[in-house]
Amino acid sequence: MSANFNKAGAVQKLDVQVEPSETIDDLDVADPVVLSRTLTRIMKDIATLKQVWAPRRIDFEDVVFDDSGTVPHRFRHGLGGRVRWFVVDWTGSGATTAAALARHSDTDANTLVLVSLAEGVGTLRVEASG
Repeated sequence: MSANFNKAGAVQKLDVQVEPSETIDDLDVADPVVLSRTLTRIMKDIATLKQVWAPRRIDFEDVVFDDSGTVPHRFRHGLGGRVRWFVVDWTGSGATTAAALARHSDTDANTLVLVSLAEGVGTLRVEASG
């Protein structure tokens, strides 16, 4: 099962087919008042969904860092702007992964460039920051 845990602790299942919470039959469509209310409710739900922040993201898995800060590692993401990046998995030397990687000055809108200050293998998540 795949799931997403939000800040409030609610679980959203990611691998379950969604079913409508209500159905609309011929009698509902024939009644202008019911049809109008139904369409208004649907339009409100669509507007709410459009406002949900869902950044595009890319995971670079099993990246080997073995140069201790001497070689820039380039991650071509093509997101066209500033990105957030963070380590989602790490094995190797170094007390913390936060201190293991540093942004290099060659970073641009489409490529994140990092140097590693520790040896290890990690998965790096890069996402659009808005």
